[in-house]
Formats: sequence, C-alpha cells, structure tokens
Amino acid sequence: MKSIHVFTALLRRMSRLRKLMLVLAMLAVLPLGGLVSDLFASRSEPDLAARISAAEPPLSARLVLCVDGPEFMASVERDLAVARDRALIQTLSFEADAAGYALAAALVASPAEDKLLLVDSFSRFVVSDKFLYDPTRLLDVPLGEEVRATLRLLEHLRAHGVDVRFGRPYGPGEDNLAARDHKKIVVIDNTAYVGGINFSAHNFVWHDLMLRIDDNAIAEVLAADVYRSRTGDSGLTTMTFDGVEIVAGRGDGEPDILDRVARGIAEARDSIYLECPYITEPYFELLGAARARGVAVTVVTSEHINRLGLKQSIMDACRRHDLDLRLAGGEMTHVKAMLIDGETLYMGSANFDFLSSTLQPEVLAVVDDPDLVAVFVTRVMEPGVEGSWAWPSERTNVVVGGISSGVIEFAGDILRALHGSR
Repeated sequence: MKSIHVFTALLRRMSRLRKLMLVLAMLAVLPLGGLVSDLFASRSEPDLAARISAAEPPLSARLVLCVDGPEFMASVERDLAVARDRALIQTLSFEADAAGYALAAALVASPAEDKLLLVDSFSRFVVSDKFLYDPTRLLDVPLGEEVRATLRLLEHLRAHGVDVRFGRPYGPGEDNLAARDHKKIVVIDNTAYVGGINFSAHNFVWHDLMLRIDDNAIAEVLAADVYRSRTGDSGLTTMTFDGVEIVAGRGDGEPDILDRVARGIAEARDSIYLECPYITEPYFELLGAARARGVAVTVVTSEHINRLGLKQSIMDACRRHDLDLRLAGGEMTHVKAMLIDGETLYMGSANFDFLSSTLQPEVLAVVDDPDLVAVFVTRVMEPGVEGSWAWPSERTNVVVGGISSGVIEFAGDILRALHGSR
C-alpha cells in the first residue's frame, strides 16, 4: 500500500509530457484487455428495432420511472412529437444502430425550435463498447461500418437543424483522460429525464433506468446545465423541489456526488438495496460502516460484467464487509440505483465507483416520493432479487479477489493522480 502512495505522489509531480507518455504506455496493453473482455461481455443483440417500435411509453405523471431502453425511447418519442421550444439531449454514447436511428428520426421529426445533441468525445474513440484504436479491431469490419454510419447520421442531423456537438475534447492541454462527462440528461420543453441510458444498442439491451420528471423548475435547471456542458463547463448544479433533489456534479476531483451519496448511506437505519454493475471504493467502506452498525445491505450486480476483474473485486469487498451479494444472470444490469430504508431512492448516471465519485461529471436524483419508490420496488428491486442468486462469501477466491481489488485500487490511484484529484 505504501508503494502505491509513493507512486501516485510521483505521478502528481510529473510533467504533462511524462503523464502523456505513461498514458500511451497504458494504451499499449489495451488490446489484451479488449480481447479478454470480449470473452466475458454480453454481445447478443436481439431484434432491438422491433422492441423499440413495440414499446409503450409509461402513463404520464409528474414522476415516471422508465425501465430499460425501449420504454425510455417510447416516452422520449412521445414528448418529442409535441415539443415546441427545446429538445436537448446529452449522452456519453451515440451510435448508428437501432437506438441511435430511433432517436435521430424522432429528433428530425420533432417541431421543437431548439434541438441539441451533445455527445461526449468518448464516442470518438469507443463505439459499441470497443476501443477503436485497439490493433485487434483493425479487421473488425462491422465496427468500421458502424463508425462511418455514425458520422453520416450525425451529418444528417446537422442538415436537419440539430446542433450536434462533441463535449470535453481530448488533446494537448486537456487533462481529462478519464474525466468524461458521464451525464445522461434529456430536456424536452418542461420535461426532463435523468438516468443511466445511452443511445446505443448494447445499452438499450442492458437493464437500465431513466427518471422522467414533468416539472418546469427542474427542467429549467437541467437545461441550463446542458447548455453549460456544451461549452465544456461542468459546474455544480443543485436544487430540491417537491420531493426531488437534483445534484449535477462537477467531476474533476470535486466530491459532489460522493458527498451526497455518503450522507444518505450514513443516515440509513434499517436497509440498503444497491444495484449497479460497477462498484468500488470508496463506497464499499461506506456500506461496510452501515453494515457494522446493523443495517442490512444487499448488493445486486451482474454475473457477466463487461469490465475485466470487477466482479471478483466486488465479491472480495462484499466478503470483507459482510454484505449480501447477489449475481444477476442474463443481460447485464446497467442500473445505478440505491434504495435506503425503503423510502429514499438515489439514481442517475453515477456508478458507485471511484470514477463517478469524483472524476466524472454526473447527475444524481434523490427521490422520496412514495409512489415512485413503490414503482421502483415493484419493477426493479423485487425482480432484481428474484432474478439473481445469492453468492456465498465462502466461495470467493481470496487470492483472486484480493489481486483484483488491488489492481482496481491501483488504477483509481493512477487516474486520480493524473487528474490531480485527492
């Protein structure tokens, strides 16, 4: 552990050129990671276009939980069709597949006057969850075709009046290798959406959530945040209005999201239900402290996670902190939600990991509306428990889990050092 701190201290003192050289060296080993992760990641994509076209939007209400991509898209299509003033879309990923084409068609057809699609520059380098400059992708013909199709689709949107922007560019002078703008926000007139769903087919196949908020005050605040993000400025946005608290965090080393989630965990009295694919410190320490004072903590994550070694790290942490771990089969759960004491729901774009805790700009909704919480329990928590199986802590391989935890902690220290974060 001491060697890690010594190394990260050296990183903080390194020049930008030397940091760039270190990053290039790290990228050199990505081909191995890409090949191995493909063996574990779920790649099946059923007839998603048919699922999207057949999906029914949830009934309109002030707060609506959209479960999975097709249902979310159906709701967005309904809102876009009657929009008058604005249609603002912010996403990490946008790709020319069933999800991207569905959004593009709805945006072009929408009568909204101001139409914006803000995509993080991450999508210039990662498409369909694959790093484009991995040498093992050179012969991936379908990937190359999707990249070209995505560029054509973006030009099509521009030609039809949509302001298409790439946010947070990489390049000289930009210290944001991992500090991607990870927010997913949609604002259509006086309605806003926040959650974890990107406009890409694999994300639409995964289990995921978006919260629809029909509230002018919240829509105005989130619209201002999207416009600010368009210029590369991820400021802190907070507001509480009628049972919904919104925190749009700055990232870049600022613990806006971490502080709010930590406060919720510290206030837990009886139970915590957490469903997320990517969980690391500092959250396990917080959950462990809650468990130590008698709170029942249930963690649901995917049996097939598309990040190498992360499942073993989660197993190891749950064993060490005496947390009940359940593994969900089937398509990956991309849900990022925590229910505390069956009363307060935390959900948004932020994973419960070191990237989302401080490095990446994220958006979090804290909701204590009883009706919305009841829908979450019925449609997410209960199926999450019933559709998963309990992982016995004694089956965790202590050596493999410990190594995985150490590697992930080391990666977190390196990235925080590169970004000058604590």
